[in-house]
Amino acid sequence: MSLELEFGADGTRRFRFRPTLVRPSTDGIFASDSVIRRVFGDAACLFGAGTALLLQLAHPSIGRAVYEHSDYANRPLDRLFGTIYATSAVVFGSRDDARRIGDEVRAMHARVTGSGYRASDPELVCWVNATLLGTAVQMYERIVAPLPPAELDELVFDARRVGEVFGCPLDAQPSAWRAFESYWDTTVASLTVTECARRVAWSLLEREGLPLRPAWATPVAVSRAITAATLPARIRDDYRLPWDRRAQTTAKFVLGAAGTVMPRLPGRLRRLTPELLGSPGNPGLG
Repeated sequence: MSLELEFGADGTRRFRFRPTLVRPSTDGIFASDSVIRRVFGDAACLFGAGTALLLQLAHPSIGRAVYEHSDYANRPLDRLFGTIYATSAVVFGSRDDARRIGDEVRAMHARVTGSGYRASDPELVCWVNATLLGTAVQMYERIVAPLPPAELDELVFDARRVGEVFGCPLDAQPSAWRAFESYWDTTVASLTVTECARRVAWSLLEREGLPLRPAWATPVAVSRAITAATLPARIRDDYRLPWDRRAQTTAKFVLGAAGTVMPRLPGRLRRLTPELLGSPGNPGLG
């Protein structure tokens, strides 16, 4: 669940909870034992949330679209939680869940247009999807275990179907790990952190607009350090993220501790995403 600050027409504020995950379905696009469900459902991947978000914003068209079409100052977590929910619905939900969320996302994208960008552009959809895949692999391999080449290929092949649901044709996406790495390197080299991207990023990284702001100080500081540690160095510097001794020590300690503890946990206990929402009749994927 995510805690959301909602503004009423009269200017009043109220908190409400909304789901960020869906229950695992046996009637989904992907099988229960698929690599994409195992990797995307592992809590280790949550460490890459900030990295994925900042990589998305570093695409100038995405950064400008979010800056111009979202209430990022008052609701900085909306894009993050919305992306997690949409991806969760496709990967873990039923086929009906995937169709519903796909229709909703494509309809929303159709309304987001501006000078030089369209949110429905397959290039942008492909990059957003790629950031989720790339950071998930990075965190899973860094914290849990390396993935064999065959599983990496399967993961990339299946991730194309997630992108397709949101509007990117299958043949416009890499279909194997080596092709994905090439696409990733080329795209990262082309990214530019604009002032729009920087403003949106810092609204989150500085806790602006977050409910109960003081309570977020430590989690945000840790998230900022991990994000700085796992972004490409050029992108990190362009965002002007602190990378001093304190940030380096924090990231090293947290990621090191996660890498020591999490692989020793039973699979089900690492499922801090959809599997914990399973019913008693659905023991999860662990």
